[in-house]
Amino acid sequence: MPYTNDDGRQVPSGSPAAGNRFARTDRLEPVRPGQMPARRTGGAHMASNDHQAPTSQAPAGQTPASATTQMPGRTPLPQQRGTAPANTAYMPRSAYSAASQDTYAGPARTTVMGARGTDNRGGTDPQLVPPVDLYSAHRGDNDDEAPRNHRALKIGLGVAAGLLVAGYIGGIVAFSNLYYPGTSIAGVDVSLTDAGTAAERIESTVADYSLTVSGLGFECAYTPEAGTFAVDAQQEATTVLSANEAIIWPVKLISSLTGGGQSNDETASNLTATYDKEALEAAVGAAVDEFNADRPGTFDAAGAYDEEEGKFTVARARASQKLSRDAVIAAAEDAISHAQATAELDDSMYEELAGGATDEQLQAACDAANEIIGVNVDLTMGGKTVATLDGKTMTQWITFDEDLNPTLQKDGLSKWIRQLAEAQLDTVGTERRYTRPDGKEVDVSGGEYGWISNEAELAELIQAAVKNKQTGEIEIPTKQEAAQYNGAGGRDWGAYVDIDISEQHVRYYSADDELLWESGCITGNPNENNDTPTGIYSINNLERDVQLTGKRDPETGEPEYISYVDYWMSFIGGAVGLHDADWQASSSFSDPTAYTWTGSHGCVNLPPAKAAELFDLLSIGDCVIVHY
Repeated sequence: MPYTNDDGRQVPSGSPAAGNRFARTDRLEPVRPGQMPARRTGGAHMASNDHQAPTSQAPAGQTPASATTQMPGRTPLPQQRGTAPANTAYMPRSAYSAASQDTYAGPARTTVMGARGTDNRGGTDPQLVPPVDLYSAHRGDNDDEAPRNHRALKIGLGVAAGLLVAGYIGGIVAFSNLYYPGTSIAGVDVSLTDAGTAAERIESTVADYSLTVSGLGFECAYTPEAGTFAVDAQQEATTVLSANEAIIWPVKLISSLTGGGQSNDETASNLTATYDKEALEAAVGAAVDEFNADRPGTFDAAGAYDEEEGKFTVARARASQKLSRDAVIAAAEDAISHAQATAELDDSMYEELAGGATDEQLQAACDAANEIIGVNVDLTMGGKTVATLDGKTMTQWITFDEDLNPTLQKDGLSKWIRQLAEAQLDTVGTERRYTRPDGKEVDVSGGEYGWISNEAELAELIQAAVKNKQTGEIEIPTKQEAAQYNGAGGRDWGAYVDIDISEQHVRYYSADDELLWESGCITGNPNENNDTPTGIYSINNLERDVQLTGKRDPETGEPEYISYVDYWMSFIGGAVGLHDADWQASSSFSDPTAYTWTGSHGCVNLPPAKAAELFDLLSIGDCVIVHY
């Protein structure tokens, strides 16, 4: 279907002049002379910075092959770069203005009609605008932008470098006059202060100065007397500040903040203080002496055995090590001379142990000793435990030679057994206390009754137990036994005859303290040195119709006496015993003082009838206790 063109001519539908099917019949606004944007020589860039594309016109008198009638406000489709369009459509002013402001986004070109071109009649239309190459215009903008970006980057880098240099120089100035964070002088924090302020702080602190020496379980506090301690604070503050090394302040600052550098107190090692040396040595030395008082300072079994662990340990051995008095005093002097508030002791402050043996050597010695003390047995007597043979006990018998080799000393074992026998096992002759059934408390010692251990056999049993690492019980072998065992000082008899010299009375009790018999008696005459011996004995003989013969007179060779008795009950050898005495008056047996003037030669005289009764009650081994 034909339509009317802008110049009034009919254009058939489908003809080249008709353009595409989207073209509108709106009249194009011609570009007037003088409205054409200026061009840059060789740049193909419009003065308004609108993008252009090179124009392509058909020969005179021909209609463009592919003219496009553009809708108002639309931009024609771009053509491939380097290819002239077959025909050029007219563009309304509004469309031209919009196209000139579009941004180039691809390789294709956008063609805008210029002020002059050919019409379909082959003539020249002064109202047509030559096409503008927008691609070429955009490329020109990018070429100008790159240098500007490079210049901005260079300027930014220059500014940053300038700031870094200024900051570095500022840091040098600052840390030439200020201490790094964490700096202390003589225990005084002087972080980020100048030398003058630091000196003031030091002087203020020194007025209250005190020194604490500690470590290895030792602690001693020392406060100088007023006026005996002083430091040159200003000189020290200046000295420490001069060592700041401000030229490398970034490294030093980071180190001080992270704690990875040298201790700032070490920097103050040149601080010099004046003090009373004699007073310091006296105070610290006294504290060391007190600390060492309970430490043997030697490596031995007793010192190396740990009761809680039940074995020999290096830690326990080290606990017996003494501190070196001179070393501790030297550490204190070094600290106070630099106005340091503390002095820490380390292992070098100990006196040598075992010739300076290492911990490895001491551990080897402990391990060998632990192999010896594997035994754990109870020693029993009379069915009751009297001692325990364990590692703690055996430490008394272990010694270490110069090479730290442990040895079980037989002499030490024998000595221990002897001590055990004296203190607990052997009761013969020892003092015992008991309460008689009638309430009288009796203390008596001496005599021949009680326990006697066999020490030699016991030593052999113990050595065998140690060798075999035995556990359980060992019954103590004995040479003599009593009725029961109740430890040292305890009652170890059963049934007994109680002879009370002060009362001149004899009683016989059963093992459970029941009174079975009693009678008056007459004991030895003390005025003629014939006292009846006191102590605890036992009936060793029961005999009828016996002749008693006294000691022989040295001058005559005749016995002092010869007596015949019906009932003989001896308890001290064959010389002293209980017997009937029909030659004594009956009244004398009820007189508590009769023994002082009519007493015997040491025996215990009884009325004949009472002697007969007692003879029938007694047994060999029954206990006899003679006391006042």
